[in-house]
Parts: sequence; C-alpha cells; structure tokens
Amino acid sequence: MGSNAPSSAAQLAARAELQGFVQVTDSRAPLYARLAVGLADDTEAVSLLAAAPASARIPVTLFAAIHDLLLADPSEPLAAWYPNLVATPRTDDPVPAARELCRRRRDDLLALVTTRVPQTNELGRSAVLLLALAALGDEMGPLALLDAGASAGINLIPDRLRVDYDGHQVGPGPLALTCGVRGKAKADRLPSAVPVVADRRGLDLRPVDLGDPEQVRWLEACVWPDQTDRFDRLRLAVAEVRRTGVVVQRGDVITDLPAALAQLRSGHPVVTTSWVLNYVGEDGQRAFSAVIDDLGRDRDLTVVNYEEPDLTPGLDWSAELATESLSVLRVLRWRAGERSVEYLATGHPHGYWFSWLD
Repeated sequence: MGSNAPSSAAQLAARAELQGFVQVTDSRAPLYARLAVGLADDTEAVSLLAAAPASARIPVTLFAAIHDLLLADPSEPLAAWYPNLVATPRTDDPVPAARELCRRRRDDLLALVTTRVPQTNELGRSAVLLLALAALGDEMGPLALLDAGASAGINLIPDRLRVDYDGHQVGPGPLALTCGVRGKAKADRLPSAVPVVADRRGLDLRPVDLGDPEQVRWLEACVWPDQTDRFDRLRLAVAEVRRTGVVVQRGDVITDLPAALAQLRSGHPVVTTSWVLNYVGEDGQRAFSAVIDDLGRDRDLTVVNYEEPDLTPGLDWSAELATESLSVLRVLRWRAGERSVEYLATGHPHGYWFSWLD
C-alpha cells in the first residue's frame, strides 16, 4: 500500500466503525449490514476506509464510494445485489463480490474516499423540521431560511411539501412525505399549514451542483440502496429544487455564516441544521454556537437544530438529552437580545417518525 498507507491506528478505527455500523443498518439497510460484517475483516476494504480524512472516516463514505461506481456502471457484478439497480436483487452472500471490487477498482475507490464527504441531504428530515418551521411561521410570519450544511438545498423547500403525519395532512405541495407520530399524538400541535418562505439560501463547504451529473450521482450514492423510497424522493426533490431556484453558496458553516445570513433579503431569519454539525467536531460545534449567539444579540433570530446530541456535545444540550442517540429537534430563539430554548421532539434521523418531548 506504499508509504502513504493509513496508520495502524486509523485501520483499527476503521475496522471498529464497520463493525459498529451493523447495529445502525441491520433493520432498514440489510445489504449494508451484510457488507459491513464481511468488509470489516477485509484488509483492502479497511485500508480504503482508513485512507479517508478523519472527519469522513465512517462506513457511509466507503459504501457511498462503492455505490457511486455501481451507479456509474450498473454492469458491475456487485450491482446484482442492489435493490435500486436491479428488479430482482440477489439474496446470496454479496461479500465476495464486494471484496473483488475493492481490489480491482482500488484506485477509483481511493480517489472517492479521499476527496468526497457524505452528503446527507435527506428530504425526509424536512417532515420533522416542518414541526418547528410551521410554528415559527405562525409566530413570525414569512420566513427567510438559511440552511447550514445545505448540500444541494433539498431541505430549503418546506413550502413545497405535502406531509402525512399518521393521517393529519399538511401542505398542498408536489413533494409527498409520510412521518409517523409515536407516543401521544397531540394533534393540536401538528402543523396546520406550511410556512410562507420569503427568501431561502444554503451554505455548504462543498455545495452540490445539480447541473453536474457526477455530483448528482454522488448525492444519490449516499442514499442506502435498500431504501428505494428515498431514491424516489431524492430525484423528485432535486427536480423541485431546480424549479424553485434555490441558491447554495460555497462557504464554511461557521466562519461564513454571518455573511450568508446578511444576504437574506426579507422575512424572519431562521438558521437550520440537520445532521451536519456532527461533522465539525466538538470545537467546531462550540464555535458555531458562539457565532449564533453573537448574531442573536443584534437581531431577532431563530435556529432550528435536528441533530444527535451524543454526536454534538459542543451544542450545549440539556442534561436530560446530552447523551440521547436519537435525533432531537430543538428551537433556539433570540428576541430583543434574549435567548430561549425549546426542545420539541426526538425522531428518526431520516424523518420516518418523531415523538413529542413533552
């Protein structure tokens, strides 16, 4: 593997990540669960994942790289196990084919894992974010949205949604989502309408250019192949984002956030984050919070987080939620310089369901 081979510590960490990934994927992504088990014991696959930058050294980076190659060339033998690529996927052991691909196309995979990061632009999260955004629309009127870590901008179109919360219908939009309500239904707290969005903008260090087929393919590659419903949603969302004309500018979600916020023209400013701040590390999370606090002292502002507390300790969660492994929907308000915090719900990371917190 040469002088640039990953360190033994990086390879041990990569192997542990693959082994742990089985618990995450077993129920909704059985193909990735099987691959994670088999590739955790494969030196070639482990070394590929270990070569990724530390912040992206997670199994989805390797699996997205593999998936990208298969989307580009569905004639690859491993594609026969992928439900989104073949009508009748094989059910026998996919690991030998995956190991063979890792060896034969090592250079292609290495180029992807060392230069790409997972793009977790999941439209399903918008169903949970809408709980907060609709309430803010009722409170403040038209909204001006800034999505930090926006990727392709897919979570910037809440006004284009039609969401079914266990029979409670919200919105007339073209993008249909379903979101289960666990625990007490509290129908009176569910949205009655989607918010009016007066302005919208995304900020991302590596924004996805929806006019570039390779970048769109990487966005699709980050979707787990067992979850064919997410592919359908993603493709519809990409088309809607194009029609809406969402702008996602290149920039750092911490240092460039004030300038991006200043470009919003009208409406109450709302900064949203969903499964992005886990990638900036604890120091980055504290820096993000400090920037937001500074902005909130000077203007009315709202931040809506949908993040996992145990992966984002720098976001100053309440003691009761600090170790929570579900995603938590939190609303931070600054009104006349005063800060308040509201915890609304916990939910599935992809927005399949939520549960009210009080």
